[in-house]
Amino acid sequence: MRGRVSVWLVVVALAACGGGDDSGSDPVDNDTASAEPSLLGEPCRSDGDCVAGICLRSEYGPPFCTRPCSAEWEPCPEGEDAGAGDTLCVSFAVLPNPAAPPFDGELARFCVPRCSSTSECVSSNESWEACDVPKYLGDPLFPSLGNTRVCQAPSFQGKDPVDPDMCDWEKTIDRYNNEANLCRSYCDYLDRCKELPATHRKRCCEWGCFNAMVIEDEVQDGWFDDIKCYIDTHAAFPDSGPKNACSEPPVECGGVPVDPTPPSSVTP
Repeated sequence: MRGRVSVWLVVVALAACGGGDDSGSDPVDNDTASAEPSLLGEPCRSDGDCVAGICLRSEYGPPFCTRPCSAEWEPCPEGEDAGAGDTLCVSFAVLPNPAAPPFDGELARFCVPRCSSTSECVSSNESWEACDVPKYLGDPLFPSLGNTRVCQAPSFQGKDPVDPDMCDWEKTIDRYNNEANLCRSYCDYLDRCKELPATHRKRCCEWGCFNAMVIEDEVQDGWFDDIKCYIDTHAAFPDSGPKNACSEPPVECGGVPVDPTPPSSVTP
């Protein structure tokens, strides 16, 4: 049964303002390091981007700066990248559901930002989707924590980690080929109609679309129906004329098409 569309869709709803590249192997700007090293919880591309020297690739979410820890479910020590009590040492070494697949990531225990609201998370890293008790595939990791909440990105859990430079998302498709093809068509529409900013690559748009489409092995009804409306309307109108394949989808679908590109994959 299809579930509710994630809060992630709100987080990544970006204004469309430019054109895109329709090639399968999009050009990548490798000069992505920021002038100042990033703090714990902020997005990154490589270890050198982070104050602590660790850019974690895992299914916890798009790559972000962190550091390893050993005192699981305790606050991480204060450091140059985070203040005292600002982070929590989460552990995926023991999962709440024995039938769940093992956590896929470069670390099993790592520090993540504590939070009181999703907006607090997004203010430092737009890739975060939620502020909640630590969970894996919907199950709380350590129930006795009470209401201690951390920044996280649930739609990435259960999927192989994806490199935000390559956006090699095809390995995450599993049995959802129809949904993956729908995302390809949707991002092709965005690209053709110049709804993708110049810094957003079509391949990365597809990755973000698929993450919004399939969350914890459930296809999201709202997102599915929304993008299918744009695709079908785009196909029903001619390429040019007063009513064309680019002018009519927003009219027929009653809104502005959402660009689902994950912020971590946007080239500066």
